Amino acid sequence: MTVHHEYRLLAEPIQRVLWDLKWDKLRPIQREAIKVILGSDNDLIISAQTAAGKTEAAFLPILSSISANPHASVRAIYVGPLKALINDQFRRLEELCEHAEIPVHRWHGDVSSQQKHRLLKSPSGVLLITPESLEALFVLRSNALQTLFHSLTDVVIDELHAMEGNERGNQLRSLLFRLERYCTAKPRLVALSATLGDATRTAEWMRPFGPEDVRLIQGDQSQKSIRYGLFAYRKPMTRRSTDQNDESYSTRDDAPPMKMSEELFNAFCHNTNLIFANSKADVEWYSD
Repeated sequence: MTVHHEYRLLAEPIQRVLWDLKWDKLRPIQREAIKVILGSDNDLIISAQTAAGKTEAAFLPILSSISANPHASVRAIYVGPLKALINDQFRRLEELCEHAEIPVHRWHGDVSSQQKHRLLKSPSGVLLITPESLEALFVLRSNALQTLFHSLTDVVIDELHAMEGNERGNQLRSLLFRLERYCTAKPRLVALSATLGDATRTAEWMRPFGPEDVRLIQGDQSQKSIRYGLFAYRKPMTRRSTDQNDESYSTRDDAPPMKMSEELFNAFCHNTNLIFANSKADVEWYSD
């Protein structure tokens, strides 16, 4: 691994994690975030393209700062807008946290009551949660909030552009204000966004009474070339009757064309891609 100065700022357990996971180097936004989070109390906006390493930019220094005492309470919260995103980030963080012996937890509607009870009984490490589930904690578990969050130091808000300036964002802003009441010290806010519009407005959303203390880290903003292609596929015709006036007559197969699936696989099987479909059923069919 290329050993940058910022790498040496990380706690030894986190350095060891990166070495064990065979990281070759830190990306520029990760190096900058390490300096800001470990060297100041500033809140932070990290704006970079998808797959630029924003999550690691936030959590490498956060995990480093809490690694010495991860069991005092929940030490860091990750707020994501979707359960699917929570689950995906959980898998990514679990690998980092497991090596550093830092507990990581999920809390949303699909998480079992047994897992939630385990967190309530022994709050620790990192909690990944949706705004709605955080609201439910305030309503249904208010007596546990002091124990859960008294040593909270950091709140990471992912996909901020999906919540800023709408009702859901207003709800989250209210939750963050209320959360501070249960913390010994005001936690740092770290916002992640792939499509940041007005950084000044975002800083004012994060800290209405101190936007000047919010730092901005921007990734490579150079334009990527985009290639477009249009392909046509004929759906196979299925007829349960030869009479077009018969209700059982059909020209549509329930499954997408096999030819399309084969070409998708051949084009994308060697790297990671996003494929958008017209329905949930199509997504499930393609994934199988």
